[in-house]
Amino acid sequence: MGRKQVWGRDEVLASAMSLFRRRGYLGASLRDLEEATGMHPGSLYRAFHSKEGLFAAALDAYNERVVEERVRVHLRDAQDPVAGIRSFFTSAFDNGIGSEPDPGCLLTNTAVESFTVPQATPGVRRGLETIESGFSDALTRARSQRLLPPDLDVEESAAQLLALYQGLLVLVRSGTGAAKLRTITDGALASIGAGQATAKQANEEEQR
Repeated sequence: MGRKQVWGRDEVLASAMSLFRRRGYLGASLRDLEEATGMHPGSLYRAFHSKEGLFAAALDAYNERVVEERVRVHLRDAQDPVAGIRSFFTSAFDNGIGSEPDPGCLLTNTAVESFTVPQATPGVRRGLETIESGFSDALTRARSQRLLPPDLDVEESAAQLLALYQGLLVLVRSGTGAAKLRTITDGALASIGAGQATAKQANEEEQR
């Protein structure tokens, strides 16, 4: 099969992202990358210097196109920040049922595999910091809206949500069922006191 023709850096990185999500850094051979991107070995090396360079560039693109966009939609722009946190979790697995297994999140997959490609470490850190910052933003707004307890430690809770979310993504990749993933999501929301502030407020209003 001949190489497909791919034009432009954006298209090349999109093809590389897709391949690395499915195969990982170690599992994607140079021949696989040539087939996926439509570029000859010389062109790939001139543009990215090495397989590691292409991987790091693909991870940067994934952070910009996928991670930052999901954080914006679900965590920063959501009118109801608690609902946004829930949808951020559930959107990782409530995406329909397909015939192919979910390839998982490139950021999470890379975090697990990062010891094999040190060049990707800065990209992993940036992506995780983006998610944690998004959680912090949503938690701060939720607390100010009295949707969460007023004494909630935003920094600690954001770190906990990040850890829970990354664990959930690993389970998504392993094929864990949606019902169990929803239970994990409910537990994540319970850990930040979601619903407690609303219940307390309702009780106070009833006593007036």
